[in-house]
Amino acid sequence: MHVTFYGAVREVTGSMHLITTERDRVLLDCGLFQGRRREAAEKNRVLPFDPGLLTNVVLSHAHTDHSGRIPVVTKNGFAGRIVCTRATKSACDYLLPDSASIQQSDADYLNYKTLRTALSRNSTAPRRKGEAVPDLGEIKKLLKKGRHELNIETISDLMAKLRLEAVKPLYTPPDAAKALTYFDPYPYRQKVDIGTQMSCTFYDAGHILGSAISMVTASVNGRALKICFSGDIGRFDKPILNDPELVFAEADRDVDLLIMESTY
Repeated sequence: MHVTFYGAVREVTGSMHLITTERDRVLLDCGLFQGRRREAAEKNRVLPFDPGLLTNVVLSHAHTDHSGRIPVVTKNGFAGRIVCTRATKSACDYLLPDSASIQQSDADYLNYKTLRTALSRNSTAPRRKGEAVPDLGEIKKLLKKGRHELNIETISDLMAKLRLEAVKPLYTPPDAAKALTYFDPYPYRQKVDIGTQMSCTFYDAGHILGSAISMVTASVNGRALKICFSGDIGRFDKPILNDPELVFAEADRDVDLLIMESTY
């Protein structure tokens, strides 16, 4: 068995850890990197593995730094399940489409800025005698339907005519909707098969509604190896959340590897 860390190591955001055995490849979390736009975009677009080779994904909770790249995986050949708690699935029903809408809006705005800059340069370029100078003010008006609404069709058409490279969102709302069809939610403390000889049991992490400590058990060369993945752990004595669980089933008390967050 091998565990490879692809995010949230010596940094925050982008939680993603791959468990590899002879038979299975199970991903723990599939989160977005969040930070400077260019750096985050480069990290988020390139997956360090082939999604089509993954067996399943185990999701600790719904926050996008843990779930936000699931649509990238599901639109690039993933054919397994997203195993999580029931409340995590319900939260992702809102968070993933919202994440897609934000990325679409960001891409639209960047394209608007690119086109606006190109038109500004074009309007100040030297011209032959008698050649009409474009009315930049009128052209810019075409780029917006209102003060806060871009004219996406016009921007797309003009960028194509000017041969400008358009920024594409990491994924779209339809991609997010498709990703949600892969979710397979379960209650806490129920053993769930996540691989050929691999299972997972969720315990309440007390971080947000549905957050889970994932106890993964894998049979390797006839020996049961146990990995505890904490996800994000909450605090005690909060009025609307359960305390993080401290008492595990007897079978889950002897852990071979603990993967634990240290943000708090």
